[in-house]
Amino acid sequence: MRVPWLQSLKTLVEEKGLVIIRFAEGEWQRLYERSAPEFTVARSHHLLDGVSPPALCLIVGTDVPDAVEPKSLYLGFISSRSAVTTLESRIKVRRCLRIQPDSEAGLLALVSESPHARNLANTLRSDLSIVRLSPKLGSHVIERLASIAENHGAMRAVGESLSSSPKRYSNAAALQEDAVRTALRAFGLSADDQAKSLELVEGRETALGRISIIEDSVIEHDARHVPGYDLVENHLTGRAVFTKDDQRLEVFTANRRDLEHVFGVDLIYLNASRQNIIMLQYKMLDPLRQVGDTDWIYRPDAQLDEEIRRMRTFAVGHPPKPHEYRLNPEVFYLKLVKREAQIGGGGIIMPIDHFEQLRKDPACKGPKGGLRISYKSLAGRYLRQSAFLDLVRSGYIGAHAETTQHLKTLVEAVLANDRAVVAAIQSGAPPIDDDDE
Repeated sequence: MRVPWLQSLKTLVEEKGLVIIRFAEGEWQRLYERSAPEFTVARSHHLLDGVSPPALCLIVGTDVPDAVEPKSLYLGFISSRSAVTTLESRIKVRRCLRIQPDSEAGLLALVSESPHARNLANTLRSDLSIVRLSPKLGSHVIERLASIAENHGAMRAVGESLSSSPKRYSNAAALQEDAVRTALRAFGLSADDQAKSLELVEGRETALGRISIIEDSVIEHDARHVPGYDLVENHLTGRAVFTKDDQRLEVFTANRRDLEHVFGVDLIYLNASRQNIIMLQYKMLDPLRQVGDTDWIYRPDAQLDEEIRRMRTFAVGHPPKPHEYRLNPEVFYLKLVKREAQIGGGGIIMPIDHFEQLRKDPACKGPKGGLRISYKSLAGRYLRQSAFLDLVRSGYIGAHAETTQHLKTLVEAVLANDRAVVAAIQSGAPPIDDDDE
């Protein structure tokens, strides 16, 4: 099996071996009840000799009284290790996801080829709470686990988490990750909150593979079997579901080209509770260095003019209803972010009608008369992300949208323009803020 996530797992194991972490009944029960994809635990220094993060690990749970699934095996990776006492080190385990088989006995049955079977049996006879498999044996165990199709989603999620996640606005993958984070923040969650379920499309890159998920809710399969396939046709790359109180958020990612070849990224957020829809299009700001000063500028191109024309066509067809109040019924917003700045940081957000006004503003003219938008020329006249998200949540901005057909129309337009899209649908009863009570 030659797939990137499997190679990522095997490469790490062939360098550092495979760690098996066992838990006593009482200790495991406390973790079991939390159902968290990450945790920390302290162990004696000598048990962790040779363990250097990041290190792939299997987590073995003992029988939990009265549990529906008392036996369990998880895959994750040790992301950090530090001394906490004279005798103990603390390790942090991330992406702890359930896999098959469900026990050490099942693992022994899965690994039948000699000499791996004999070596594994000898290692597991130890009663230590942490044991290590050699790089060669560990690599074989990972291959055998990957032979079980039901493990592919969890193994891929762990493998992609081990890969370098973009931390800065450098490419479309980074912009897509920020778009997912922005959708979660609009819903009232953070990137660390757990998804109820995660579905990954085979062979397609998506920022959703790096979000938090509950223990056994990730699967990988063909796009034709992912709910929402008809929404994004055959360009779907992933789908995640989040819940909060009585609200539900479905997040889709889609792109026709590979992420490294798309022309940009758009976030489309449909708040079905408030019946409003907005689209946030990402653009990069580049540094303009002058004597003793650095400004960040965006120079629009002809492609943006064509995109704005399409936006205007959509806006005319989807005005707010007579009793729907909007501070601004505009659907389309630009988010300008500094190239190589940290993901999740600030940026310039503005509606398209503000952008059109800037075309006539002398402060936004460059030395040769071209349009140039920058922090200096705007002088603070733009939306900050927190204010923008508050307006989205309240339904005070965006066009009226009663069905997902509006979303589908926008998604198709984005994909036709060879851009990647993050589409989010919020549904359920409108939440009541504390200030409303």
